[in-house]
Amino acid sequence: MKFSYLPSPHLPPLAWVAVASPETSTISVTHGRFVETHPHFFVEGAWAGDFEAGRLQDSDTVFGSGGCLTDGSVTFASCTATTDFLYHSDSLDPFCVSNSLPLLLAMLDDELQIACEDYSRINMSILDGIRQYRPDIPTRQGHVTRIMHSNVRFGADGLTHVEKPLPPNFQQFEGYRDYMQGRIGELFANARHPARQNQMKVFSTQSRGYDSTAVNALAAPFGIDDIFTSPESKEKKSFYNGKVSQTPSDDGTAICTTLGLPCIQIDRRSFEKKALSAEEYYWAGLDNNADLNLHEITSYVSQPTLLLTGQYGEFWYTRDITGEHRMHYFDDALKKWDLAGHGLSEIRLKAGFIQAAIPVIGSRNRNAILGITESPEMQPWRLNTRYDRPIPRRIAEEAGVPREMFGQIKLASIVHLPTPNVPVTPALRDEFFQHLIKHKLLGRVGIRLLPVIQRLNNRIYWDNPSRYFNNRRKHPLLWHIGYGWSKLFGQPLRIRMLWPKLDSYLYAFCVNKVRNEYAGLLAHSRTTAGDANITNMSSLPVSPEKVLSK
Repeated sequence: MKFSYLPSPHLPPLAWVAVASPETSTISVTHGRFVETHPHFFVEGAWAGDFEAGRLQDSDTVFGSGGCLTDGSVTFASCTATTDFLYHSDSLDPFCVSNSLPLLLAMLDDELQIACEDYSRINMSILDGIRQYRPDIPTRQGHVTRIMHSNVRFGADGLTHVEKPLPPNFQQFEGYRDYMQGRIGELFANARHPARQNQMKVFSTQSRGYDSTAVNALAAPFGIDDIFTSPESKEKKSFYNGKVSQTPSDDGTAICTTLGLPCIQIDRRSFEKKALSAEEYYWAGLDNNADLNLHEITSYVSQPTLLLTGQYGEFWYTRDITGEHRMHYFDDALKKWDLAGHGLSEIRLKAGFIQAAIPVIGSRNRNAILGITESPEMQPWRLNTRYDRPIPRRIAEEAGVPREMFGQIKLASIVHLPTPNVPVTPALRDEFFQHLIKHKLLGRVGIRLLPVIQRLNNRIYWDNPSRYFNNRRKHPLLWHIGYGWSKLFGQPLRIRMLWPKLDSYLYAFCVNKVRNEYAGLLAHSRTTAGDANITNMSSLPVSPEKVLSK
């Protein structure tokens, strides 16, 4: 097998889509300008391993994605974290795979179902981990498959999903810390390797919490180009309201100064103050997207960039904080509690950065990490509070960060928008509303009622009225209603969020909008490059002219 590359200056810099067929030995890869292309491999991102060898599929630490030729087959490597994915077609003749759902749909001349109400639940299944998430995404023509964490091998024997190598069985804190730091060093060396066509920059984030502090303490010896901090933390017990939050500062500047690192303050609300011309890319990555707080960082990206984040910090929780009802999370499946940080998967391709969620390194061995957290050796770094993470505290304190400077109260800067979600940009919001009306998904009266529904959902989500049905002493009448409900239906009475199907509609609308844009860009690339530069396009499920002319 061999790769045939078609670079496109019009596609998002980090996007790629590959087409292969069992009858041919050539894999056609159409890609943006930041994708590294070499004779036997291509990659958008970096991994802990030798760059020139190109065997990213052999590493347990991969951020981004790519492909490598091996033994008469091709292996497409996915991100180690569950923040980014591969998507592939159901058909093997030809077989299409991409790091972008809209780009794959554009190549297949397919689209999401505009009235499907299941997309939000499919996305939420990411929380269930790599063994129980829902991989099939319904489309107009059938479905496509989302691949999370695993690699995909395609060859004469068909399609195989291959798990990444497992980390070692950590016994003590030093071994775990050294493993993480060693992997970070290899990752940075890979990102900055002189054999790259475009060497990468390294950015990071910093708050006053545990996770980013530990990440930057581990990464500081290898050099970080820029670090971004948001002084304003998120609203307390409320969805985003567009106002200055009356909450403690989450400014991590002092921590960066202690570690000898540069720090730039950003505004978590910059998406409302500056032009947000590509908002649909956020919603095309995830409905219920909470990652607009990082939007200002995109303006600093001018070349391929690793963006370090502290996602997966819950893997460092103690048993007491986790609670017995959540102990099933401690396995090798990368289960999560929320999808913060998972909404960057499409916008990052356009902006040119790769999210490197550093705490995921080694986290397939989550039970061993918990064992270290609970071990007697960690007692000096245990606070015995409701916000207690001995492992990142020890990492940071041993790097010289004073105890009182971080990890005192739990803050965050995410933008948790009211639900059901609607675009924040007036033009895109109006376009979405017209889409709902045109396809009879919601009427004009319903659209006028949306602010009321969002306020009710705010109460349901944050005040949790369901608890009134469980408190016999304070709310005897409501308790009796709840008791009668549970006896009649065999389950507790819970008040659910209103109109959740609109989140699925918004996801489908934005995926299809970006898909249409990509289809036009593919057509432009084909016209520019000429037919001779596209290999195997005649084997697509429909004619190339149909695929590339929409």
